[in-house]
Amino acid sequence: MSGIVLRVAQVVGVLVLAGIAISIVVGFVQSLLGLALIVSIPLGAWWLYRQVKARDARPAVAGRPAGRRAELESRAVIDAAGRCGWCGSASLHKDDFGFPVTPLAYHRAEIDAML
Repeated sequence: MSGIVLRVAQVVGVLVLAGIAISIVVGFVQSLLGLALIVSIPLGAWWLYRQVKARDARPAVAGRPAGRRAELESRAVIDAAGRCGWCGSASLHKDDFGFPVTPLAYHRAEIDAML
């Protein structure tokens, strides 16, 4: 009888120790994930700020665009009234497949012909 009790106690002890070991490992993994989350939020915000800041960078010298091509391409834009600055059309420019395109892309051949 005491041998059976001893064997049951050993099995229970091993199961308890295994449960404690698994709990420690799971707790360690959870703490690492929590730490990664805490660190990633400010780093992600900093990275996003740098990306937006780099996109909004302006040239140091603001002036008139140099060259004939730049001057012609600067006209192929949509003005404040919603018209094409190149041809004056109020309708949306579309490519051969019917998809909307920018005035610069639409008038590219005309601009190249003028150069």
